[in-house]
Amino acid sequence: MIGIVQGRLTYSGKKLQSFPKDPYSEFSLASKLNYDYIEFFSERNLNKKNPIWSEQGIKKYLLLSKKYNLKIYSFCDNYVIKNSISNKKTLKYILHILDRLSLLKVKKYIIPLYEKSEFSNKGKTKIIKNLRAISKKCIKLKIKLLVESDMSPNDFFELKKTVNSKNIFFLFDSGNRSALKRNFINDILKFGNQIKLVHLKDKDKYKKNVLIGKGIVDFNALFKNLKNINYKGNFTIESQRGTNISKQAKKNYIFFKNLILKNKI
Repeated sequence: MIGIVQGRLTYSGKKLQSFPKDPYSEFSLASKLNYDYIEFFSERNLNKKNPIWSEQGIKKYLLLSKKYNLKIYSFCDNYVIKNSISNKKTLKYILHILDRLSLLKVKKYIIPLYEKSEFSNKGKTKIIKNLRAISKKCIKLKIKLLVESDMSPNDFFELKKTVNSKNIFFLFDSGNRSALKRNFINDILKFGNQIKLVHLKDKDKYKKNVLIGKGIVDFNALFKNLKNINYKGNFTIESQRGTNISKQAKKNYIFFKNLILKNKI
């Protein structure tokens, strides 16, 4: 399946990752453009207007998904980027939002380990401890826990072993790794079947998110090597909107759909 990040089908100002003013309006357009799902997300600062926090909001998401034949699949919790998961307060927040996501029937919960939640020596012990609690909660709710990070495959396998959970997997982001000039081809081969979702974006040499095809990401090599590990997961597009949002979103969908078909993923 191919999905698109919430907010990328509406204009929300200059900020790329911003919550849409009308989160319900994107469902019809996503369906019209043949997308399979919209990836929901939280903001770095708590936004109580996010429909995830209200019974009415969740019911409307479920209703619109059914009406427009869109799957409810993943949720990326950007709140942890600004609020470290090593903190008790953040852990409490995560356990609560997981209950909300369960009501929404989300299949995959994504934790971006960046900035305040970066997996480094500082605070590593507390992060691991809290990841254990989060993983257990996810198992109980039948939600897969995905880590999004620039960490190496070796660091991820160390994390997985230390957390000691079979329910912690990896989200591979094409833009973030290429911008760091890592050999993402080798990374894909090493991560192997631990990759359960791929975020698709393009970046230039200055680490700026650019239109698909305008940056340094070698998408042909990316998909070829996803085929080599027999990847059967889904893809979420995180690209720039362009001047014509729907036209660019359609163009992106066709581009990646052709790569999926070409590589028989």
